[in-house]
Amino acid sequence: MGIFSRRTADRPEPMDEALTFLTVSDADRVRALLHHAFGEHGLEVTTHADHAVDAEGRQFGFWNVAATCADVDRRDWPAAVQDHVRRILESFDEEDPFEGADPDDQRRRTYARLLPADALPDLDAFPHRELAPGIIEVLALDLPTTLSIYNHENARTAGGWELLHQAGLENLRALPTEQVELVDAHDGGAFHVLLGDSVHTASRALLLPELPAGVDDAAPTDLGWLMSVPHRHQLCWHVVRDATVVSVVNSMARFTALGYSDGVGQVSPHLYWWNGSAYVQLTRFDDEGTMSIHVDSDFADVLQRAMGD
Repeated sequence: MGIFSRRTADRPEPMDEALTFLTVSDADRVRALLHHAFGEHGLEVTTHADHAVDAEGRQFGFWNVAATCADVDRRDWPAAVQDHVRRILESFDEEDPFEGADPDDQRRRTYARLLPADALPDLDAFPHRELAPGIIEVLALDLPTTLSIYNHENARTAGGWELLHQAGLENLRALPTEQVELVDAHDGGAFHVLLGDSVHTASRALLLPELPAGVDDAAPTDLGWLMSVPHRHQLCWHVVRDATVVSVVNSMARFTALGYSDGVGQVSPHLYWWNGSAYVQLTRFDDEGTMSIHVDSDFADVLQRAMGD
């Protein structure tokens, strides 16, 4: 795959996929400085490409501080990062986003949110459900400057999982449909892709098979549907109806893997099939990153039925 190819003098270093105004090495240095700065304040965080998450589920975005570093000399980066982290932590110390919140306002700002299963340092500390292998559903409080994940105490105080979860789904339904594309598969058929700037775009997978208004008027069948969420700004799906599913599976699997590698806020590189009661993972990656499609007996039956229609 060329990951370890030697850089030559006439080949500029590529820009980072998440912090796009920094090179890969510069972005990695900023992430390392941020991780160290949080640690100096006694806060252990899990570092991702464009954000960090602490044990309480608080998310700290890297975009602003990376932009600051891009505008100053590299020798000033440690001080810039330290100042950024100090100001962020001071703002959290001053105000707990859950403390004293108005319940009605809190529910209006609550979203059901999809994350990779390893996104939170201590998953058991947060109410959650598994949507699909490797993907969990949590509750998030979306404020103008912060996005915080509900822990068990936060959820109980605000009315409990069921009440907040229902509010979170309704708020997803209320989001505008920013952009929908119909992507042609290589050998026939097509699948839909929902794109958006909202960090909640991919979480609308929780609403399937309810589709954005006007996108697909045909009712789902008992053959289920395909779904993938490469990153937080992208949701892909295809309702299984006919023999084109074979082509769509192959094209959608490749599209998903590429979207995952290129996207910000990665969720999952895998393709899933809804079997009527749960999502089944169709794709696998070996140690070398080679992808394959895994067909169990249930999905094999669906393929046979679809190809016979």
